[in-house]
Amino acid sequence: MHPLGTPLLASRNRLSAMRRSVAGVFPLGIAARMTIALGSVAILAIAANIVGETTVLFVRTHTHEALEAPPSLNRSVARPARPETPAPFVDARRTALALAIDRFQHASAMRAERESASNDGEYLEARASLLKFDAAQFNGMTADKAGAARIARSVQSFVGHGQLLVALSDERRQARAGYLRSLDALNTAMQRALDGAWTFLGRVVARQSLVQLRTELDAIRQHSEILRLQDLPDTSGIDRLTASEAAFQATLTAHQAGLVKSQGAHWVQDIQDNLTSLAALRKQQVMLGTQKDESTRSLAQERAALSAAASAAFAAGDLVKLKNTSAAPLSANTRGAEPPVTSDPPVTDSVVTTETGTGRDARPTMAIVTILTLLVTTVVCILTVRSVVVPVRRFLEATTKLARGNHDVHVTPGGIRELDTLANAFNEMAKQLAEERIRNRHQNDNLEAKVVERTRQLQRLAEEDPLTSLPNRRRLQALLSDALDNATHSNRCVGVYFVDIDNFKNFNDTLGHAFGDRVLMSVANRLEELVDGRGFVARLGGDEFTVVYGDAPSAEAIRDLGQSIVNAFQPLLLVDDREFSVSVSVGASIFPEHDTAAEGLLRAADSALFGAKESGRSRLVVFTAELIETAAVRFATEQGLRRAIDRRELLLMYQPEVNLKTFEIGLVEALLRWQRPEGHLAHPGEFLPIAEQSSLASEINEWVLHAAVSDASRWHHGEWPAVRVAINVSPRQLLDRRFTERLLLLLDEYRLPARCIELELTETVLQTGQLTIDTLRLLRSHGIGIALDDFGTGYSSITSLQDLPLSRVKLDRSLIATIDTSERASVITRAIIELCHGLGLEVTAEGIERPEQLAWLSNQSPMFLQGYLLSRALPFAELLDLRAIMPQRMQDFVLSQSPKSSPLPHEVSLLRGRSGTFR
Repeated sequence: MHPLGTPLLASRNRLSAMRRSVAGVFPLGIAARMTIALGSVAILAIAANIVGETTVLFVRTHTHEALEAPPSLNRSVARPARPETPAPFVDARRTALALAIDRFQHASAMRAERESASNDGEYLEARASLLKFDAAQFNGMTADKAGAARIARSVQSFVGHGQLLVALSDERRQARAGYLRSLDALNTAMQRALDGAWTFLGRVVARQSLVQLRTELDAIRQHSEILRLQDLPDTSGIDRLTASEAAFQATLTAHQAGLVKSQGAHWVQDIQDNLTSLAALRKQQVMLGTQKDESTRSLAQERAALSAAASAAFAAGDLVKLKNTSAAPLSANTRGAEPPVTSDPPVTDSVVTTETGTGRDARPTMAIVTILTLLVTTVVCILTVRSVVVPVRRFLEATTKLARGNHDVHVTPGGIRELDTLANAFNEMAKQLAEERIRNRHQNDNLEAKVVERTRQLQRLAEEDPLTSLPNRRRLQALLSDALDNATHSNRCVGVYFVDIDNFKNFNDTLGHAFGDRVLMSVANRLEELVDGRGFVARLGGDEFTVVYGDAPSAEAIRDLGQSIVNAFQPLLLVDDREFSVSVSVGASIFPEHDTAAEGLLRAADSALFGAKESGRSRLVVFTAELIETAAVRFATEQGLRRAIDRRELLLMYQPEVNLKTFEIGLVEALLRWQRPEGHLAHPGEFLPIAEQSSLASEINEWVLHAAVSDASRWHHGEWPAVRVAINVSPRQLLDRRFTERLLLLLDEYRLPARCIELELTETVLQTGQLTIDTLRLLRSHGIGIALDDFGTGYSSITSLQDLPLSRVKLDRSLIATIDTSERASVITRAIIELCHGLGLEVTAEGIERPEQLAWLSNQSPMFLQGYLLSRALPFAELLDLRAIMPQRMQDFVLSQSPKSSPLPHEVSLLRGRSGTFR
């Protein structure tokens, strides 16, 4: 880059910044700008006229020493000969020398200011270019040999000062880098020390000193910014930096003992070393900065000396040539003639002025041209301003109208071409906005119509059932309240009916939910036909409907309508051209007999509906106070069950099944009990139906399965390795695909063999389909026993023996109850036992409560016996004691049945008296 490049660029940047600042402070319109342009043209025209009249050329020759002319030349001549001009290549080398000197000085300054690859390359090239000028070249550039030698020595000295400046600058940069590294080391050590001080709360003194040191270190970092400058403008900044270092040293010395104790001697020594290094490097930078400034001045002085030496040598050489030329003969006509002798002064600075003019005849022409130029410029400016200002005003007026909502605006073109283009674009935009406004108006109208329609639909959905279009629960409350108000004023009755479709789940499960919805619609239509103006029908959800009989004459009329609802569904119901048998259960409440509020009547009707379901379905039940008590008991039972598992109120008791062949307990059946907080031990029949209705059954079944496996594991790994525990499962559990996986995981968790578990289920499992049978086969393949409970009570018992993968059959107590008194019962029982033995199935007779039953079954060995006569269900802790005495007890009991023994009732009493666990 040329030495003048950087100053010119800086001047250009300053000029641009000044122009932006002026434009920001004095915003000018187009008229003002054109006026300024016109004035500038006028000023330039006037200046051109003035400058055109006279032109002066100044030529100045510098001579640094006065040279006396030889005596032979101190004579006046008529016209001295013209001095010989130096050769062109000599002037070129002198110019190249001057450029090389300037380039080297600039490259040295740039290299000293910043060390980079570009600066370093420029510096080396400039130095090599200057060193090319040696003594031989200077001898060819001037006739002064002594001056040429002086120029060569000045060049070497000039180059040496440039190298010294670069070396001092590099050394100062290295010292500055070392200073920054020491400062960063101090900062890192202080930061780590502060982090450690905050961790240990006991070091309060050390922590305060560290904070003070940190503050003084920040002051050092702030004042050290002066060292980043290339030049040190004054000593005040260095003095502040020195004072900051001294303050840090004083604090470190004052708290040295505490810092050594809290941070360690090594840490204090490192801080001291870094601080000492900072002071030394600061002094070195100050010294090197001073030396660099001196070297810069010396380089400038050397450049001045070199320029002076070169000028003197070149001037002396030119003067010698001039003298030699003057001493030569001027011409052939004057050869031998003695020229007149004059006394010429020494050669000094001279100014040659050359005056030129345009001539007075050209001045009127230039004035006319200038005036015409000004006139044309003025007209152009006026027309330009008008062609811009007028359209802009039209634009402003149109924009104001457009902003106020008038979309029918139009801007008339007329002005400069760019503004005409803008006007056309504006008119097109206004047209599009008008069209968009019309479209938006139509859209808003359509949207408002849709909102009205949606509001009407939402209102209907909020008050109507979407499937049957009957009033929903919300609408029911309002209609029922109106009916009650009317009945109150007219002293009439109101009947509220809850109607539930019996076994509606079968429609959804077998025919699908879509068909179930059509069944609901058919039921709704039949109910509306039945009511026929006497009231209204509403749907609460699911398969439950509510019928309100308003303005009823009496309670008897309400009962009659309720029975009519039940009877209305005796005929087959037509759905999709198919006839189905549908029955309903109805619960009714009467106003004001049962309640006077809508909520109370609905609650009473719901209780009556539950009573109708428990009574056998397809009937009418009118609310009574006992139903409320039943509902309260059911609610209390449900709430108690929800807390029973968490409170450990559920427990398992085990009723043994005795092997008639060995008199030992072959297996035990796990029976669920609920120890109520009031002390009552509830049997499953008291709470399981409620659990089934409240979705608590699955949680209870999980607990039973886990507890039974856990107890069996304790027996198996303890005193009863051959234990077998029978667990009752429901078809719903078997429908769960995860049931088998959970059971196998439990067996693996408790390390219990699969043969120790037997699952008991009823014949209703056949109604759940092939999926349940496949699950049973999978369980059986793992070695888990499968027992068919209550065998003999269903309608497909023989089919169940064929389809189910059974390992045991339990004869229902209804068969065993009369085997000793009914020949038919004994024949059927004997046939079933032989059938099971023939199929390889074990047989258990349950319900043994009389000795005569035991005596009859003792001839059917092998089989298992279970009943209160042998033992009731016992807790886990008492079962092992019963197992120990059971063989002897059974033997004594069987022997007591022989004819030689004492009367049987006495033996039974004796047997029961010897062990209280048989009660």
